[in-house]
Amino acid sequence: MKFKLGKQWIADRNRVVQLIRRLFDDSGQSERFLKSVAEGEVLLKEGDPLEDIFLLLEGSVELYKKKPDTDTDYPIARLEAGSFIGIIAFTTGEPSLTTAVAATPSVLLKIPDEEVRSLFKKNKQFRNYMDELILANLLDRFRNTIILQIKLNSANNKLREERNELQQAYRELKEAQDRLIYQEKMATLGQLVAGFAHEVNNPTASLLRSTETLEERISSLMLLLEKEPDDHDFFISLYDAGRKAGYPDTATLRELTAQLKESFKEATPAQLRLLAQVPVSLIDRLLENKVLKGEELDFYLNQFELGKMFQNIESSGNRIAGLVKSLKSYSRTDTDIEWEKIDIREGIHDTLQLTSNRIKYYDIDLDLPEVPMIRANPAALNQVWTNIILNAADAMGKNGSLSINCNNNQKNIWVEIRDSGPGIDEEIIEKIFDSNFSTKKSEVKFGLGLGLSISRDIIHQHGGTISAKNSAKGGAIFTVTLPLKDNNQA
Repeated sequence: MKFKLGKQWIADRNRVVQLIRRLFDDSGQSERFLKSVAEGEVLLKEGDPLEDIFLLLEGSVELYKKKPDTDTDYPIARLEAGSFIGIIAFTTGEPSLTTAVAATPSVLLKIPDEEVRSLFKKNKQFRNYMDELILANLLDRFRNTIILQIKLNSANNKLREERNELQQAYRELKEAQDRLIYQEKMATLGQLVAGFAHEVNNPTASLLRSTETLEERISSLMLLLEKEPDDHDFFISLYDAGRKAGYPDTATLRELTAQLKESFKEATPAQLRLLAQVPVSLIDRLLENKVLKGEELDFYLNQFELGKMFQNIESSGNRIAGLVKSLKSYSRTDTDIEWEKIDIREGIHDTLQLTSNRIKYYDIDLDLPEVPMIRANPAALNQVWTNIILNAADAMGKNGSLSINCNNNQKNIWVEIRDSGPGIDEEIIEKIFDSNFSTKKSEVKFGLGLGLSISRDIIHQHGGTISAKNSAKGGAIFTVTLPLKDNNQA
């Protein structure tokens, strides 16, 4: 390829176009190769083979490139008069890289490959004009490529800076969120500890009272064994009955006391209440031995009460141990134990133990059949159960009922928590998981109004979902669904 026309021809492509058009007019071939196209007409499609050369004489053409993995055509360049269309595909023989569409009514030369080569041989002037015009087009493409590369590098640098800023902002946001979650958890834990102190006080006081009474009863027992050595087996039976004794409801106790009054006419009310808890077989033995009143009856009833004291000590000790265990389990931080295989029912029981001061007057209905273990953060899930249960307690007040059940299918475990409160206004039910949204207003008892928002984030981190709705029977229903496999980690 030889260039003779100089750079002024490259800078003024319109003049070259006019010269080429004049050549075709003078040779009488304009009608053969000249083509007019309307706005929006497709000249060639991306991927089509190109066997003609297109030279735009008038108007403008938009080039489009299809986005990867989509059907969207994205505009990449606009060609004006003096531009070749599909020049790279024509010269290389490769399929067209773009789709060309007339942006305005346009006029162009469409010359088949064979005709171009023939014209090159027959008309030296045409070949020189075409060489210059091709060079001008390629230089334009090269210049635009350099400009685009510079813009791309600039955009990449800006994106890199923005990415670093976003990463820093994300770290700061994560730290702020962690602090909020920690504050919310500490606020909740503070209330639970207060409830714990109240709850542990009751079994501790009972334990101390039982211990004092036990000391008195053992001294009496020693004296009694010296006086009545033959009744040793009977004493043991009374003691065992006391160890296993339940406590009848008020109506049953009143009915039994009235019946026993007929046989133990001189017994005191306190003795009758104890007798009402003694098994019938042992009552019959007391009647056979004519143990009907006074200190003698006390001697025998003391053995029954002795068993009850040991039962009380054992249950109180277990209650305290259970409360302590639940508090230790609940208060574990995320850094102590994070993701592990757990039985979600254990966390629910721990939470019920620790919230017992708030829910002890409620009717509690538990249906927690065995479910598969899942990989989870137990401390985080305990916070979810606590938030839902305490919200239910706030809604119900002093009286109500709480129902908790769980189940699973092949993919998920779900936990459903129902309360008998007033339910959630339909206008706000979609907002209750938003940050800082609270229905308690000025009556918030604890926390930052983030309980349900944090619960939602925790469940999402576990790859699950949490939702709320109103029951047709009244009250709210919260449902937590957790996947059995492939739990996400935060």
